[in-house]
Formats: sequence, C-alpha cells, structure tokens
Amino acid sequence: MPSINMLALRREEKRRQEKNARKLLYSIAGEIGVVLAVASVMTARILVAQNHINDLSDQLVKLKPQVAQIQALQVRTAALQPKVNTLDGAKADTLFWYNNFYAVTASLPPKTWLTSLGTSAGAASGAAPGTAGGADPSLSLSGIAMTQAAVGQSMLQMNSAPSLDHVDLSFVQAQKIGAANAVSFQMTVHLKPQAAPAKPAGASKVADTQAGAVNGTKS
Repeated sequence: MPSINMLALRREEKRRQEKNARKLLYSIAGEIGVVLAVASVMTARILVAQNHINDLSDQLVKLKPQVAQIQALQVRTAALQPKVNTLDGAKADTLFWYNNFYAVTASLPPKTWLTSLGTSAGAASGAAPGTAGGADPSLSLSGIAMTQAAVGQSMLQMNSAPSLDHVDLSFVQAQKIGAANAVSFQMTVHLKPQAAPAKPAGASKVADTQAGAVNGTKS
C-alpha cells in the first residue's frame, strides 16, 4: 500500500511540474511576443522617421540654391539699409517742412502776401527736427498786408495751427503800395519739433529748396 501511494504522489508531482513548466513556457512565449511586437513597432517608427529625414535631406539639397540666393539678398539688403534710412529721414524731413509751410500759407487772410520765407540756422543745420541739433526749428517771414488787423489775424491763426508752436512779431510798418495804404511786417514762426530719422549732411538743403520753391503770394 505505501508503494502505491508513493507512486500516485510522484505522478501528481510530475503532472504539477509539467503544468508549471507549460505555464512558464507560455509566459516566456508571451513575453517574447510582446518584445517582438514592441520591437516591430519601434522598427516601423524608426523606418518612418528615417524616411522623413531622408525626404527632408533631399528637400534641403534642392533648397540650397534658394537659400544661397536669400542669403545674398540679405547681404544686399544690409548694404542698402543705410541708404534706406537716409531716404526715410529725408522723406520725414521733407514732409515736416511741407506741412509747416502749408500751415503758414493757409493761415494768411485774403490780401496778405509773403515776400520772403526762410528757415532759422538751427533748423537748417543738417540735424533732424526734434533732435538735439535741430531743436526749436523756426521760420522767418516777411510780407505785406492791407491792414494791421490782417497781420494780427494771421498771427492768431498761426498760433492755433497744430504743427506751429507760437509766433513772435518783429515789426509792423506802414507803407504805400501805389495809392493804397498797406503795412509791411516781419515775424518768426516757431515750429513744434518732432522726432525724425537722422539724415546725412546736405539733406537740410531740402528745407532751402522748399523755401525757394514757395510762392509767397496768397490772395
């Protein structure tokens, strides 16, 4: 009897060992399958990334001429930038004087004429209006009006113009124009400085050119 029991126990132990071995084999096989699946996915991603890198490399090779052209244009743009800055400064300065000349002439009442118009030395020194060298730009005006009231009206309208600061009257003197009574006057119009890009020496001639081009007659 004891021998029979031992044989049964051994068979049971053997079956249990075989069952555990199968479980271990299945576990190992499952882990191997998972590893292979992960490796396959990673390999696929690596291949996709490598293909993308190859495509980008091909595109870079094709774009090299365009890149070189862009770089050449950037170099040319950098070389032209000082000229662009100069032109921008000249444009801003020209508009500054044009607007102020227009404000002065628009302030003159009927039958009032300008005989001369000039800029102050500070305004025509080559520095941009509103900078340290071009601070407090001004215009010197001389003209003729039929009455002193017209001169006062001119000053009042100039003082109210947005771009003009204030007006200083130098003198008003009675004179004859043929048989008509008139007055001659001289005044200084102070402008409101405004910031403008720096301009090279000689660009201040714009103001003189504008002044020489202005016809001082307004009727």
